[in-house]
Amino acid sequence: MIKKIKILHLEDTPTDAELIGIELKRSALLFDRLVVDNKADYLNALGQYEPDIILCDHSLPQFDSIEAFELLKQSDLNVPFILITATISEEFAVDIMKNGAADYLLKDRTQRLPSAITNALEKFRTEAERKRFLAETIANESLLKEAENIADIGSLDIDLQTQYAKWSPGLYRILGLDSSVVRPSLETFLEQVHPDDSARIEAEIDDALLNVDAINLNFRIKPSNDDKIKHLRAKLLIERDGQNEPKRIKGFTQDVTEQKLAEEKIQEASETQAAILNALPPNIVLINEKGKIIAVNESWKKLALFNNLGIPNYGVGYSYLAISETATAVDKVTTGKIEQGINDVISGRRKEFEMEYASVSGKDWFMIVVTPLASHMQKGAVILHINITDRKLAEASVKKSEANLRSVFEHIDLSVVLFDVDMNVVSYNSNANAALIRQFDKGPKVGKPITNYFPKDRRNSIRKAIAIAKKHHVAAYETSFLRNDGERDWFDIKWVGVFNEQNEIVGVILTFKNITEKKNIESERERMTADLAQRNKDLEQFTYIISHNLRAPVANIQGLAGLLGDLQPGEPESMTTLDALSVSVNNLDKVILDLNQILQVRSQVNDQIERVSLPEMLDEIRTGISQMIEKNKATLIGDFEALNELYTLKSYLYSIFQNLVINGIKYRRADIDPIITVSAKLTADKMLICFKDNGRGIDLEKYGSHLFGLYKRFDWSVEGKGVGLFMVKMQVESLGGTISVKSKVNVGSEFTLEFPLSVKWNP
Repeated sequence: MIKKIKILHLEDTPTDAELIGIELKRSALLFDRLVVDNKADYLNALGQYEPDIILCDHSLPQFDSIEAFELLKQSDLNVPFILITATISEEFAVDIMKNGAADYLLKDRTQRLPSAITNALEKFRTEAERKRFLAETIANESLLKEAENIADIGSLDIDLQTQYAKWSPGLYRILGLDSSVVRPSLETFLEQVHPDDSARIEAEIDDALLNVDAINLNFRIKPSNDDKIKHLRAKLLIERDGQNEPKRIKGFTQDVTEQKLAEEKIQEASETQAAILNALPPNIVLINEKGKIIAVNESWKKLALFNNLGIPNYGVGYSYLAISETATAVDKVTTGKIEQGINDVISGRRKEFEMEYASVSGKDWFMIVVTPLASHMQKGAVILHINITDRKLAEASVKKSEANLRSVFEHIDLSVVLFDVDMNVVSYNSNANAALIRQFDKGPKVGKPITNYFPKDRRNSIRKAIAIAKKHHVAAYETSFLRNDGERDWFDIKWVGVFNEQNEIVGVILTFKNITEKKNIESERERMTADLAQRNKDLEQFTYIISHNLRAPVANIQGLAGLLGDLQPGEPESMTTLDALSVSVNNLDKVILDLNQILQVRSQVNDQIERVSLPEMLDEIRTGISQMIEKNKATLIGDFEALNELYTLKSYLYSIFQNLVINGIKYRRADIDPIITVSAKLTADKMLICFKDNGRGIDLEKYGSHLFGLYKRFDWSVEGKGVGLFMVKMQVESLGGTISVKSKVNVGSEFTLEFPLSVKWNP
């Protein structure tokens, strides 16, 4: 059935449209025509009518043929466009034809319209066929190229008579050659063959050209753009003429490098596996699904010879159970379990069977391991038969040693924890468990890291100690921990590395012992030693006082008393002597009072310890010396934000504060009002209380060594006895602290008291 041609005719003059219709009817064309006269109907017809060809008048009221042609190109249609117009310039006709129009006709020459339509449709059909063929060709070539890339193959076609040759892109790629540079030929192909294979390949091709129609080649090449050797496989087909002479070679070449390497690896792995099996001490046997031996290793062969089994070919082809029962002398119960285990593995009911058993005599031990035979050819099992007598004896010895070690482990007075190389707990004794629970409310857990047991502020130092232990050194030190009840425990710690025969670290041992009692005894001994030393110094000082300060008044009193014996009462000289005697007695009384005060310092050390608020104490002192502060226009500043209280002997601390504050005011500079700042702060291991003033200062190079001596004075412009700083030093040391001073003349002084952290908490 002939299909009608669908014609879309764009014409706004009805008579012109009628004339075109008459001309079409006169022709032999089988057609259907739709006439439209405006843009909207034209656009609708492009989408709905789907014409095979368009006839278009050039001049229209709303738009012209150029716009109509553009609208066609913008649509999905690809049909001929013929321009029919009254008049047209030659230049315009050329332009519209270049733009893609199929043809143009003048309205007074429409006789050519049917042939113009036929020619246009045939031209479009031919062009469409050409484009389709080209697209299919490109697609096929692309598919072929894709296939070559995927399969790593390339083809060749060589005319031996004309020497014309053609290589596919895949062959160029495999050979590592540039198609734009290299001319394809049989000689060029052979030139790429590896020198070690070249002579053989040329001989095989020459022989094939004489005798056969097809040949398979395996050879190597070394592409110029690659350092790696490639393995190739080629199949060549030889076409012959009527005289049986070779005229053409066709074929393909495949890069089989990866396959070759895989085969080599498989071969190497197979040889390696065989070598490994033969080198392994266990007796290894491969059996089929019926339990018959199909292969054995060297160890099994030696077993067969040693036991003089008298079975040909080391038992291959015989029942494994029968031979094994004879060789190992096992009982029937054990034999039954082994047989059941082997059957379970072969049938797939179990992935593996393993069993240890003793010989009938009980002297020897064996272990059997059965796994499935990894073969696609047949079912079966791989059986490892291992003599574990030495291991069993060693295990028994180790268990005995472990029991002895555990006994020692539990009865020593040390707490011991064992760790692996990653510092996870491996074992510990009861002492360590009790100590860690007492200290941290949790005991050690096997498999958990040790660092989790320590406070975060200690973990860095713990890691450093472990690092030392892992370098063949013992990390030993003493440390203390504050318990939840406020008491402080002291421990003697040791970290010791454990190394194997290759000098590789395999673990770490931690030992620790509570030495709190020892530390308390040492502390008490040190305190008593210090107290004795201080008392010795005091006695030396008292000797000085007695020899100097007491002796002078007493001598005066003795001399004056002698004078009074020679004088008569009422005489003027007698009165003068009595006055001098009174002064000497008063001086003696002052010295005795100073000695009494010094002795009281020692006697008050054991008085009640209490919480002392530093801001409140400073306020009490400020109130007590308010007149002195007001008179000297002094400023007293307290900074206790970091530390505002401590537990100590209040009377001592009050005396210390008062003496240092008063000194800061007494030894003021004449040109500036005194400012005394008292501050307190905490450091990592102690507490500091500082007294800073802007007074006259002290020449420490000149007086520093005697600054805290009794009756030592360096500034006689202010009334004093040289007892204050001596008392301050005694009281600070009695409280367990130390005092130091920094000073610069006419700048000021700074006294710093240092106390241990224990003073911060209520003991």
